[in-house]
Amino acid sequence: MAPIHRIAQISSHLVRAHAPASRLLSASLKRNLTLASSTFTPTKKDRAFYSYAIDIQSRWADNDQYGHLNNAHYYALFDTVINTFLIQETGLNPHDDQAGTAIGVVAESGCQYFSSVSFPDVIEARLAVVKLGRSSVVYQVGIFKKQSEDSSSSSSSSLPKATGTHVASSKGGVGRFLVPEASAGLARGDAAASGHFCHVFVDKTSRRPVAIPVSIRAGLEKLKVASSE
Repeated sequence: MAPIHRIAQISSHLVRAHAPASRLLSASLKRNLTLASSTFTPTKKDRAFYSYAIDIQSRWADNDQYGHLNNAHYYALFDTVINTFLIQETGLNPHDDQAGTAIGVVAESGCQYFSSVSFPDVIEARLAVVKLGRSSVVYQVGIFKKQSEDSSSSSSSSLPKATGTHVASSKGGVGRFLVPEASAGLARGDAAASGHFCHVFVDKTSRRPVAIPVSIRAGLEKLKVASSE
């Protein structure tokens, strides 16, 4: 047999011999890609991103002439969920010097709007901490329409389910801590709005920055998550 023909025969044999391995490798890659696509990393638009939540009933007067919650009201919602957490879960009391003289003042805030909320929707305000410094903290707040148990369980089956359930406040507050759990499916990407809110802690008299009090820092640590856009 001519050398060139022998080389061609060997090459053909090698291709046939390795074909099954190639197919196995291809199948393995497909499985890995499928697994990667099903891995869920929550963002600020997802309920699962947040570690704490309270429910707030919208009011008749919240609607503007366009029939939805006016943009200015969202900042009041931010203040409400943040200060509910600080007062009920960390012991902040701006009226009692015995509880400390540090208070949080707003240094910066911002909000992105994705969809409308209007009366009589029940609003679920969710809270996370994305940055915690010596005297300052940056919160991320998500504003959602409250989901009923039925709507939560009937979320679109074409999407992987987000996870999360809740544990009531250990101090009897109106808020609840959110704990991941595989059995709970939540809608994804359905935030009506999401905003950041920066508190700098200062002495209430001098208004100079001070270290975040130990009890407050301990509470904020519970809400820390990785920042996500």
